[in-house]
Amino acid sequence: MLRVEYREGLYLPDLDLWFDADGPRERCVISHAHSDHIAEHRGIVATPETARLFQHRRGEAEVEALKYGERRDYGRYALTMYPAGHCLGSAQILVEADGERLVYTGDIKLRPNVTAEQAVVVPCDTLVMESTFGDPQYRFPPDVATYDRLYAACDRALSGDAVPVVLAYALGKSQEALELLLRRGYRVMLHGSVYNVSEVYRECGVKFSGEYERYERGNVEGRVLITPPGCRRQPMILNIPRRYLIMLTGWAMSKSAPYMYKDVDLVLPLSDHADYDDLVRLARESGAQRIITMHGAKKFAGYLRELGLNAEHLAQHPSQQKKGSTKRAAAGSERKLFE
Repeated sequence: MLRVEYREGLYLPDLDLWFDADGPRERCVISHAHSDHIAEHRGIVATPETARLFQHRRGEAEVEALKYGERRDYGRYALTMYPAGHCLGSAQILVEADGERLVYTGDIKLRPNVTAEQAVVVPCDTLVMESTFGDPQYRFPPDVATYDRLYAACDRALSGDAVPVVLAYALGKSQEALELLLRRGYRVMLHGSVYNVSEVYRECGVKFSGEYERYERGNVEGRVLITPPGCRRQPMILNIPRRYLIMLTGWAMSKSAPYMYKDVDLVLPLSDHADYDDLVRLARESGAQRIITMHGAKKFAGYLRELGLNAEHLAQHPSQQKKGSTKRAAAGSERKLFE
């Protein structure tokens, strides 16, 4: 079977093939355009939407675009992209080589995402999967219940002449929240970074259910404001006299959530990742003979083994362990805020 290594990015040494590498590479396959999965590569292989978002965030690169379901042969191997449901353009990558089917999920969400393509389960021999919420405490409630809590919170704030401030990562979750709020008829204003990404979504064909505005100081009354989580400690938010802060994150299910988010008014478990039950379902339904977990709970592989699946957690390659903290390690704290 293909060797799988983590060297500041997923690496298949038998094919000299990189995925989501932390540092610049001559050529790298990109699962999606979040900052902890991209670097200034010379060339990338990605879906057209991810390529456009990559260019928006990182600048120009030589792009080889692969649409969902398009199989491309590279001689020693073939690649096919499938939807991952994490954000616009996010992809699982199927690698076919020497009779083996290996799938790298990148970050994945199996539940419907109103601004991303519906994820699918891809049959494979080897499944390399994320495990961000690979602990039984991370079982999300039905989405409709979370949506209702979001709407109720916004209604309460607006009726009390306060500004609902929705805290969500600029790419992906902000656009999901935007569409949910527009469908409900709210007037929505966006932080500049969220606005710019939303415009790229539009360029890529996403049709939002209404118009939205770019943030203007002193003009937020009667609107729901969407902003990245880090802005809640900045004057933009602190200068709003009456505000109600709503954090959207899967970490809301953590026992530590009241302490992690003590500076916000409400934490709701809306995530762009699969919860524990969906991760287990993905592992089972893939039919994989070998499951490799990464980017999350190391003990998830143990849970899968208890269910009778052949699973192991992918540790950093020994050649990388003496280099100290890496971008991916630093991203762990970012994920606690943004996922």
